[in-house]
Amino acid sequence: MSCSPSVPTTSVMSRTLVVRGKHVIRPGSSGPASIHIQDGVIMAIDKFDSAPAGIELVDAGDDVVMPGLVDTHVHLNEPGRTEWEGFHFGTRAAAAGGVTTVIDMPLNSNPPTTTADGLQAKLEAARHQCWVDAGFWGGVVPGNGDQIEPLIADGVFGFKCFLAPSGVDEFPEVTEPDLREVLPVIAGNHSVLLVHAELPGPIAAARRATGSPRSYESYLSSRPRTAENEAIELLIRLSKEFAARVHIVHLSSADAIPALRRARSEGVPITVETCPHYLAFSAEEIPDGATPFKCAPPIREKENRERLWAALAEGVIDFITTDHSPCPESMKRMESGDFFQAWGGITSLQFGLASVWTEAQRRGYSLEQVVEWLATRPARVAGVPRKGAIVEGNDADLVVFRPDAAVSWPQVLHHRHKLTPYDGRPLIGIVERTILRGTTIYDRGEFAVSPSGKILYGLLNRLNKASADEARSVFFRCCGSSKWAALMERRRPYSSLNELLEQADRTWNELSVDDWLEAFRAHPQIGESSTSKWSQEEQAGTRSAEAAVLKELAEANRRYYEQFGFIFIICASGKSGAEMLAALRARLNKDRETELRNAGEQQSLITRLRLLKLVTS
Repeated sequence: MSCSPSVPTTSVMSRTLVVRGKHVIRPGSSGPASIHIQDGVIMAIDKFDSAPAGIELVDAGDDVVMPGLVDTHVHLNEPGRTEWEGFHFGTRAAAAGGVTTVIDMPLNSNPPTTTADGLQAKLEAARHQCWVDAGFWGGVVPGNGDQIEPLIADGVFGFKCFLAPSGVDEFPEVTEPDLREVLPVIAGNHSVLLVHAELPGPIAAARRATGSPRSYESYLSSRPRTAENEAIELLIRLSKEFAARVHIVHLSSADAIPALRRARSEGVPITVETCPHYLAFSAEEIPDGATPFKCAPPIREKENRERLWAALAEGVIDFITTDHSPCPESMKRMESGDFFQAWGGITSLQFGLASVWTEAQRRGYSLEQVVEWLATRPARVAGVPRKGAIVEGNDADLVVFRPDAAVSWPQVLHHRHKLTPYDGRPLIGIVERTILRGTTIYDRGEFAVSPSGKILYGLLNRLNKASADEARSVFFRCCGSSKWAALMERRRPYSSLNELLEQADRTWNELSVDDWLEAFRAHPQIGESSTSKWSQEEQAGTRSAEAAVLKELAEANRRYYEQFGFIFIICASGKSGAEMLAALRARLNKDRETELRNAGEQQSLITRLRLLKLVTS
């Protein structure tokens, strides 16, 4: 399909660009700035007037420059149901809406992404079609537990399941026994389970009492809050039992918020998203027969909506995704207005930012908060590297946004199907330009000549597919032994996180004493400053110790090195300076052979923790 040629793409190997604006939104800071970009990466952030003469410049003027949005919940439906949307149309709409990264759900495509073969079919369909970067979720259905680790190795970011019927036969819902089978595997690989949290029992009971199929009140009552509330209680319990990361998708029932708040306060690893339609619309305003509003869980009452906003501001709800779920217009049953026969899903990818900003500013929330909800937190929770924030080292995914401009109707809609409940709705905020890795892909209604989006993979897959030099460099950062790094690189690919960690231990124990000593030398002494980010994080508790403790540590470090000939090695994460000093003094009483073994065990533990950070952060 041809696109407008008015916005050129650039394929030069090395390219420098500056994007500047008077209002650049960065983590913890907003104001005038220039973003210096080289080869698609943010290299520096400097003063507004710091652009060198003659360099390519995008000047946003009074418009806002924000990071490209990260939408981790979209249904693009290809292959198998491409006529519902497809990668071409869906990612084009994303670019027009300021979204530079999407993660596609495993269902509504056919085959679904519940097997390694299903993922490969999706990867083949997506190649050369995506206007923005795209990653993929795997799916959990009854009986596919043996596919979890292969899907992780092939690059999915996590897994999605339904507790109630999904609407498509090839993606059946799971039960508690199914969850108990897969959660240990997901937790063991430090992955995440996304859940459509409605239980079928309360829905079946409510459905028997419903009235006219054209009545929105009837449809709303058929998907009661109790279906969500009871599902979330189950998921909290299982998350706690298995220490498994669970993510609640498209939260609709505000009644579940107290339970989620309690779980979070107890350290249960559960996160939550909601959607623009739950924050913008209300049940009271939806006319009978208005099936474009149908989704599941349903849009609920005004009071429920305001409680969702409050939970979002509090942080109990982590972020917002569109749950873009389009279909052919005929499937919305507009002629009959039958909510029970219509497809449940809202076309929204192009309007997520404008919709959320319109409602947020009415309630006094800032654009900085909206960026956190639509870009920074989704990238962090989903584990999408180098996305979601304007910081050095991240991809130069940027949006130029006019926050005070009204959306005019009729609006050019870039989704394949144009039926959406947002049509004609007063919205504030227009995306003027979208930049993907330093290249403009959308500019005031015009698109680049051709798609330039990349396929994104989970970090284990990226490690497996990295060049030999890149992999050795990464492994060396984790351990500090060049021989260990070389052996770990040669023993790729790793089929699971457990295999990676087990191989790390075996390889460490194959090394000579000289190899161990090389690894030890890569560390700073306990209490010393370091340029290594990992060392800084690991020794954060020690470096905050009082001056007297640091002085005693320095003296103990000196004695230790004189006695053993290598520095004191210990996994310092979460430990205070006083704890480090006590451990160091206790180990001064050991003989060299014992202490070498102790240091080797601690180095192995440090390496494992760094590998975990690498693959799961």
